[in-house]
Amino acid sequence: MSEIRYPNESREYREARDSLLKEEQELVEKVRAVAEKRRNLPLGGQLKEDYLFQWANDGKVGQSVKFSELFEDKDTLLLYSFMFGPGWDKPCPSCTSLVDGFDRTWYQVTRHASFVAIAKAPAERINAWARQRGWSQITLVSGAGSSYQADYRCQGDTDDMQWPVMHVFRKRDGKIFHFWGTEMSMNHLDTVWPYWNLMDFTPAGRPDIPTPPQTFRSEFLEQNYLSKE
Repeated sequence: MSEIRYPNESREYREARDSLLKEEQELVEKVRAVAEKRRNLPLGGQLKEDYLFQWANDGKVGQSVKFSELFEDKDTLLLYSFMFGPGWDKPCPSCTSLVDGFDRTWYQVTRHASFVAIAKAPAERINAWARQRGWSQITLVSGAGSSYQADYRCQGDTDDMQWPVMHVFRKRDGKIFHFWGTEMSMNHLDTVWPYWNLMDFTPAGRPDIPTPPQTFRSEFLEQNYLSKE
């Protein structure tokens, strides 16, 4: 048994906990091994075009920005596409939960890589939602009028059928290449989602609900996504 002990715990608990600890250690090692394989992927395809987006942050809403400019002084760009189409009443609650967390860790990530969130809704609507949620750090852009989401499989047949996708791009020799993108249909962003990961630590585990608890509802999501599950 390990040297760690907590007040009044039984031998049965400690033995079970030690067994679980071994599996937790193996999981960490597996995650690190997969990350190393990801880092060693061959060079992906060159960026299809230098897409033109619109800023959605305070002070420059609607101003044009090229894809290449999102890198700023970094060689790596994380670009998270969240579900908020032009015809949506409100964004996806799950995507909102993710960006809530991304906004607070943005200043740490951007020490090493540029980090941007993009949606298909107009810049003014993205900015209004950011104000409501209190997003004050993460870089936000609108892909309205751009084919980026369609080209990189962040949407279905229409601009309103959006998917949550994290893509990573890299600069090399003055050119931009795709490095990696989430391609799993379920729990594809699980490792970076605070809500679900924290609930995994609890006795009850993750609630059996399709989206995390929120103070709002997205009628478009409920009618066009959740009602079909």
